Amino acid sequence: MRQNVLILCTGNSCRSIIAEALINKELEGIEAYSSGVKPSGKVNPNAKRLLEEHGIWQDAYHSKTLDTLAHIAFDLVVTVCDHAKESCPIFEGSTKVIHMGFEDPDGKPYEAFEVTYEAIKTKLLPKIKKELSMKMNKSVFKTTEGVKINFTGVVAKEQIVKMVQNCSTGACECMSDATKKKITNMQVEGKDGEVALQLSGDISKEEIEKALAKSKVLNP
Repeated sequence: MRQNVLILCTGNSCRSIIAEALINKELEGIEAYSSGVKPSGKVNPNAKRLLEEHGIWQDAYHSKTLDTLAHIAFDLVVTVCDHAKESCPIFEGSTKVIHMGFEDPDGKPYEAFEVTYEAIKTKLLPKIKKELSMKMNKSVFKTTEGVKINFTGVVAKEQIVKMVQNCSTGACECMSDATKKKITNMQVEGKDGEVALQLSGDISKEEIEKALAKSKVLNP
């Protein structure tokens, strides 16, 4: 399951563009985007040169406003300058916002861009990887037997077993009685961090997604 990260800066011309390119290159399963609270409308030439020399420049990278990314649900938002931190908008849902500031190389010699590049690579990337691994991710699939749910990230097998037990004993309030009657079997497999739940019966993916959203075990 791909996770989306937004890198937010002021002008969206240097630091955020560099971070966007580095994340997309180095962090598997993570898609990065960047934006500015007051975008300059152009990428700094030295930032572009730097990314070209590292072989990670893409023509799609450009300076833009946040509203152009309104269709994307972000798992994490990172502000990389103080102004962006102070001006950061409120994101709906469970989107986490963190701050890690980097010195602005704009207007400085090319060497300053290289310093910023290394700082982002060695400090920001590990932080993002850690933050996203701290989340529980759920993927729901329709199968020939019914529905399968894959849980990854911060999830304990016992947590899913407890959820199944609640459903079996009637203690579960997240699932409708009609859906419960359709389920003929529930089987938990895997280990902490990678748990699979197979539900057998004439049930739909949409029914299970609604139940998961209401689960008090998964959403205490």
